[in-house]
Amino acid sequence: MQKIHEKTEIKVSVLAAFAGVSKSTWHEWKSRKGIETRHNHETPKLNWYTPEERMAVVKYVLTHKNFLYGYRYLAWQMIDDNVAFVRPASVYNIMKEYDLVHKWAKNEGEAKKKGFDQPSVPNEQWHTDISYIKVLGVFYYFISIMDGYSRKILDWTLCENMEGINIELLVARVKEKYPEARARIIHDNGKQFISKDFKSLISLLELYETSARICHPQSNGKLERFHSTLKTEHVRQTAYLGYEDAKEKMAQWIDFYNNERLHGALLYLTPEDYFAGRKEARLAERREKLHTADINRKAYWLHQQQA
Repeated sequence: MQKIHEKTEIKVSVLAAFAGVSKSTWHEWKSRKGIETRHNHETPKLNWYTPEERMAVVKYVLTHKNFLYGYRYLAWQMIDDNVAFVRPASVYNIMKEYDLVHKWAKNEGEAKKKGFDQPSVPNEQWHTDISYIKVLGVFYYFISIMDGYSRKILDWTLCENMEGINIELLVARVKEKYPEARARIIHDNGKQFISKDFKSLISLLELYETSARICHPQSNGKLERFHSTLKTEHVRQTAYLGYEDAKEKMAQWIDFYNNERLHGALLYLTPEDYFAGRKEARLAERREKLHTADINRKAYWLHQQQA
């Protein structure tokens, strides 16, 4: 517009108005002439992650090459471990930039209502079922009881047979741990669960029981999903020396599952966090870490701009 003004002697204000540029904008442009542009993509913003944070994310991801848990799990685990305070979406972007996104990662976003209404407190619903576990060519029977609210495994056993007494002893053991519980036990229609002895025990322990609808595995889907996780993350990756060794190693992994492994259905907290009522405190702790990291990040880039 300045060049046109010099050639035509038309006032700059008239040319600016014709171009749809206000006087204030034109004067701002003139005042910034010769000064480096600070709003383009190449200029760091105050909310950009620092190079140290980006490298910390890349290093952490590379040390977890199995990608069993996905970027959301890794993001919250890094926050909990004080490695890097980066939100899940940004972790994904950094992983994508460095070609670290695993294209076969499972989608955990589906959350349709299936089965029974969800419990609102621990020990309201218990899930139980039997799954096959192969140890040195021999099939054993893994039986467990899961709390429906927290997904915590309350107790479990690895049996050499499928006799109903094994399930009855397990239920009695869990009731002894939580004597105040008046839970509803959700199970399938296996003969062990519909037997007279099992129903008598449930009544004696002041519990309730409900059979899942036939051909509707979603009713007991939480425990079915746990069985899948157990086999994917532990059984198929662990060499057992025998029956007792299998029980010992399973006990270690289930302790990890309850107390350390972040669960996608639990806002990436652990089952024990939910069961013990630490949900809100843990989420508040994470928010505080992210807020502090935002403040430190802005201070870093302000310093870089002033340097």
